[in-house]
Amino acid sequence: MNKEVTLKDVVQRLDQLIALWKLTNRDLIRKIKNEIMKDEISRKILELADGSREYTLLAEEVAKLTGKTSRTVKSRIAELSEMGIIRGTRKKGKVYYETTGVLD
Repeated sequence: MNKEVTLKDVVQRLDQLIALWKLTNRDLIRKIKNEIMKDEISRKILELADGSREYTLLAEEVAKLTGKTSRTVKSRIAELSEMGIIRGTRKKGKVYYETTGVLD
């Protein structure tokens, strides 16, 4: 019995694994989210990282709203990206950030 595995099958299985991972780690996820949301810069990045703002614009907007430097904000974007909380998508030579849903 060879059942052909479709992309839809793979996506469904991955969604199940993600749900299971979140369920088994919910306390840790909640703790990490609370720590991240205490930081004004990170909170604003997560609020604005919806995939519509290019990297530089996102950093400038967050810097303006928080009163921090763009350099500080860009560093925090890199940290959140490295943690897998946001991800960048390249479109026409520019990078747009959005949340990954890990903290949802």
